Amino acid sequence: MLGMMRKDLCLLLQRSRAMLMMAGVGIIIGFSTDGSFMIGYLTMISAILTIGTISYDEFDNGYLFLLTLPVTRRSYVTAKYIFCFLGDLVGWAAASVIYAGCCLAKGAGLGMEQLAAALVFLPVVGLMSAVMLPLQLKYGAEKSRLALAVLFGGIGVLGALGMKLFPGLPDTLRAFPEISGAALGVAALGAVVAAVALSYWISLGIMEKKEL
Repeated sequence: MLGMMRKDLCLLLQRSRAMLMMAGVGIIIGFSTDGSFMIGYLTMISAILTIGTISYDEFDNGYLFLLTLPVTRRSYVTAKYIFCFLGDLVGWAAASVIYAGCCLAKGAGLGMEQLAAALVFLPVVGLMSAVMLPLQLKYGAEKSRLALAVLFGGIGVLGALGMKLFPGLPDTLRAFPEISGAALGVAALGAVVAAVALSYWISLGIMEKKEL
């Protein structure tokens, strides 16, 4: 499993120039806007790069070669999940450091508002990776992007339809007592853990049934 993760890390390092360029774009965004968008941008880019290593494994019968090594389908999926979510965490941490640097350079200072702006992207990118990983394993790079667009497009349509059918819903939600930040954080963490567990189970099933 460690060998698989080392292989993926070497693949990422081959794209170090592209990553540095994206980091430069993130710094420009951080100085030209309020900066919090830059955290989401760099974290999402990090997630896309790590999940994209699956495409290299699919290329030129790569799966068949990998499975001749001491690698099982289950250990392959486990290694991918660990590598991708570690990549998400590292990308988020790097983006947060750049964000903090931009805030200090602009004289904005750092406080709870900036910390909350950084933390809010962690569950978002976790949920995105939980959705993208099984799609990538099932459909490959090109088809998974289309499936992801259809999925999020469908969610957007359902949300707009719900707002149209129930126009008083926002006022109803605002009528509930204010939820504390800690409770909201615990709920978000629970949702991400459940989504990742379900995603991992689905990915195992996809990989076990995959024809190589």
